[in-house]
Amino acid sequence: MNKSIVFLFFSLTYCSFFAQNVTYAKVVIDTLTSESFAGRGAVNNGEKRAAKYIANEFEKQGLKSFNNSFFQEFNYPINTFPGKLNVAFDNTTLIAGKDYLVDASSGKIDGTFDLVWYNKENVPTKKELKKLSSRNFFDNKFIVIDDEGVAKENESFQLLKLNVFNAAGIVLIENKKLTKHLSSTYQEFGILRVKREHILRSYKTITLTIDQEFIRDFQSQNVIGYIEGSVHPDSFVVFSAHYDHLGKMGETVYFPGANDNASGVAMLLNLSAHYSKGKTPEKTLVFMAFGAEEAGIIGSKYFVENPLITLDKINFVFNMDLMGTGSEGAMIVNGKVYTNHYDKLVEINAQNKYLPIIKSRGKAANSDHYWFSEKGVPSFFMYTMGGIKAYHDIYDVSKTLPLTKFEDCFRLIRDFVDEL
Repeated sequence: MNKSIVFLFFSLTYCSFFAQNVTYAKVVIDTLTSESFAGRGAVNNGEKRAAKYIANEFEKQGLKSFNNSFFQEFNYPINTFPGKLNVAFDNTTLIAGKDYLVDASSGKIDGTFDLVWYNKENVPTKKELKKLSSRNFFDNKFIVIDDEGVAKENESFQLLKLNVFNAAGIVLIENKKLTKHLSSTYQEFGILRVKREHILRSYKTITLTIDQEFIRDFQSQNVIGYIEGSVHPDSFVVFSAHYDHLGKMGETVYFPGANDNASGVAMLLNLSAHYSKGKTPEKTLVFMAFGAEEAGIIGSKYFVENPLITLDKINFVFNMDLMGTGSEGAMIVNGKVYTNHYDKLVEINAQNKYLPIIKSRGKAANSDHYWFSEKGVPSFFMYTMGGIKAYHDIYDVSKTLPLTKFEDCFRLIRDFVDEL
């Protein structure tokens, strides 16, 4: 056969293979970020639906399960906002997710309340606040806290934020983007975070409804499958990514979590598909999709404390989160801890020019790799950099996620693991 034809055939086959990976990744991300998955949180069974979807993908790919189930169940407490949600200042109604967030630890509340404002122009003393509190001044009022220009260590503002004076609720003014989080506890008062441009000093009242439910024993699950090694079945390499996100806030607003971390799940499923279709690996490859990462890296902690495989037989854990960009390279958490592994990753990248740069950080409890490395298991956490800035907000959607270096990240991870 003519060499140019052979080269063309190889090139088309190669490109088709990786184009198919990106196509599959987009299907996974579109699915996990769809409204029916409700932000992959506790409300409307979003997290459970995502877990079932991943388990079905594992089954279709032919992965094996431990103890006859892909699920490892566990429980944890979580504060949620499943129902009605309305906020208005005077007669101006705000838009949830865009103009304001309900703080993760807010309690339920319903009614109309007067506003009390504190900013750098009227910083109160502790004595003044205690005097007002003794007269029940803050009863049935919301305290608006604008701490711009106020020293961080100002004790009065710290006490106001803690609401030690028993107001009906507090409003925290945000100068930057609204960033949503989760909480395993709640307060007995309402807490809002409002963008500065959507609250005016002239406002006198707030009318709001926050439907809140604290679930003391929410059942979650890790989703785990494996491909048994042909030569060293008792030697393990783990790929991991968390599949949960921030769920819903009210009846209509949900947080899609495309980059965080539908993109990581897409990479996990691409890797499991790759290894399940190819030559059987020499070592056993385990694919772990963790729940409850956003609530405090709980799922991975549960696994480490209740391992389905012996931890000291794990050669390496490669955790993937925020894999949807990459125009500015990638960061490796624990790169400064496991320097030999990091140097190998950098060497592979330099040889193949996959990413513009691979940076390294030290130890950090910021994703599911952490509990493994705390037990002495060599672990990396990789996340991509550049591109979109959406994070923990309503704008982290599938259609704007570029997947700039998704294919090259796949190749880099594959090459690195193949050399372990």
